[in-house]
Amino acid sequence: MAKSLSPSWEAQLRQISRAQFQPAKHIRSWLGRLEQVHPAVRRLRHPAPGEPVPTELPGAWQSLKLGLTPLPGELVPQLAYRLYIPAGAKGALPVVVMLHGCQQTPESLALGTRMNALAEREGFIVAYPQQPLRRSVHRCWQWFDLGAGQGGREVQALALLVDELASRPDVRTGEIYLAGLSAGAAMAALVALRYPDKIAAVGLHSGVVIGAADSPRAGLKAMRHGSATDPALLLDAAGVASGGPEMPAIVVHGMADDAVHPVNGRLLARQFLAYNGLEDRLESANDAPGLPDGNVRDARFGRWNRDIVRLVEVGGLGHAWSGGDAAVPYHSDVGPDASWLMWQFFRQHKRAA
Repeated sequence: MAKSLSPSWEAQLRQISRAQFQPAKHIRSWLGRLEQVHPAVRRLRHPAPGEPVPTELPGAWQSLKLGLTPLPGELVPQLAYRLYIPAGAKGALPVVVMLHGCQQTPESLALGTRMNALAEREGFIVAYPQQPLRRSVHRCWQWFDLGAGQGGREVQALALLVDELASRPDVRTGEIYLAGLSAGAAMAALVALRYPDKIAAVGLHSGVVIGAADSPRAGLKAMRHGSATDPALLLDAAGVASGGPEMPAIVVHGMADDAVHPVNGRLLARQFLAYNGLEDRLESANDAPGLPDGNVRDARFGRWNRDIVRLVEVGGLGHAWSGGDAAVPYHSDVGPDASWLMWQFFRQHKRAA
């Protein structure tokens, strides 16, 4: 980084990190209390003997780094990422790029979402970029920084990672998908909409409307309240050009989310409706058909018998990955399997190579 974060900036980042995963009023010592409530946090840092970890699957679990051209003042800029390649993979495969939330790692996201196990069964590669501590002590993607600074640099780095993956002989260039949780979802939305020629479809879980914030304080407000500004107008504020290539999106949000208000799920869906030139009928979508568990509202919008935007709202789900491994923090066994929902959605869409 060109310079360290100022004390006030760092304090606000800390506040965002806490709010994204647990109401601030319940926290005294963040990691200390988190370990009391969720002992799995300790296991994520130091796996216990016999405990499931991503490497126990038969595929290859690789640690890689993408070198970046340094900006003025940057020292050894790079983006570390984990890559899961299913066992017995032959030929070129699709790729799902997964962006973690604050206080998460690629390992915890892989465990909680079970995305590697799904990749093993369905035959696709999974990439997990890691937000380095030198950019954020809480590993938060800086989705609220929309300029050429920290957040803009991260968007660019992730786009370069997609290029790196697309250059691999074992990757189908037109089938690279992007997904994220919380801060990772907001960052995924930015990358997908700023680089729609690189991404075939995007999945957003518990994310924040983009373009409503330009600072940590404004980001915290958006998380708690959404935005009263027309979501379509916020696209311009987010640096998104209208009329670009189609960008299919599936949005999943828990209706009991007390960290990122559920209104953000609808605002994100409306942004992708606007970007894709689809009629915004979300206000009349309350009677949309539900999924088999009867506690999910599933609204779909598209053309030519193809879903372009899908919003899945899960009753009783807090700020956690739906249908995930509840033993891992920020993942819940409440609701449908979000990993499977996203993969079902992704495989409908391909980008022209």
